[in-house]
Amino acid sequence: MKTSRFFTAALLAVFSIMLFAGITAAEDKILIKGNIKNFNIKERTVTVTTAEGKDMTFVIENDSALKKLGDSLEKGDEVKIKYIIHENKNIIKGGSDLKGTKAGC
Repeated sequence: MKTSRFFTAALLAVFSIMLFAGITAAEDKILIKGNIKNFNIKERTVTVTTAEGKDMTFVIENDSALKKLGDSLEKGDEVKIKYIIHENKNIIKGGSDLKGTKAGC
């Protein structure tokens, strides 16, 4: 009987840890559309003006997303960005999270 209680408690603990890890690991990305106002390759940032006229700056963590700036994306181009907010910063994490809306981007 003690073994059964111990097993149940251990199983509950493992399940709780897995559930908590799943909740914290899942980061919901926010989608916006706007036009590139400016970008800085060295600082890994891009500033976009949204349709509402709001300027938003993003930090680009992914090298393939960063490479798009200056190659296929220029100032004024319309883009779609998927991002997360981490430590009060807008973060572009994935290579496909920065996309131009024109063909070939």
